[in-house]
Amino acid sequence: MASLETCPIVPGVGVELLSHILQNNWYVMDLIEERDNGKRWYDAADYNLVQCVKEIPKLDAAYKELIARKTGAELDAPVTFVDSAGKTVTRRISDLIFHTHDHCTYHRGQIAKVVRQAGGEPAKTWFNRWITETDRGQI
Repeated sequence: MASLETCPIVPGVGVELLSHILQNNWYVMDLIEERDNGKRWYDAADYNLVQCVKEIPKLDAAYKELIARKTGAELDAPVTFVDSAGKTVTRRISDLIFHTHDHCTYHRGQIAKVVRQAGGEPAKTWFNRWITETDRGQI
């Protein structure tokens, strides 16, 4: 988010990618919590930049609460749903959570490239670099 704001003009494709990440993570949360309202992340309208800013802390809090609330056995529980290809699949909750992390990493790299091309300062997308250069890496 912060890297997009370093651009002289915020690139629309960067906001679209960030919106995609957030909406997909909400979709996965809905799957885990078994809140299937029939709406899929790929059917939703994109968030604009202001909406992305508002969604990030809500999403972060929701996943932290989920992980704190679930036991190890509950995190290994299966969830069955219809995927974007229309197939019925079953996944472990822990695998779905890992998917959100992996999915974010992939698209954060794309956003970093867009930010660099737009004249901004890309976010640190390498995990080891990030923990070295931020307080998050301090134990």
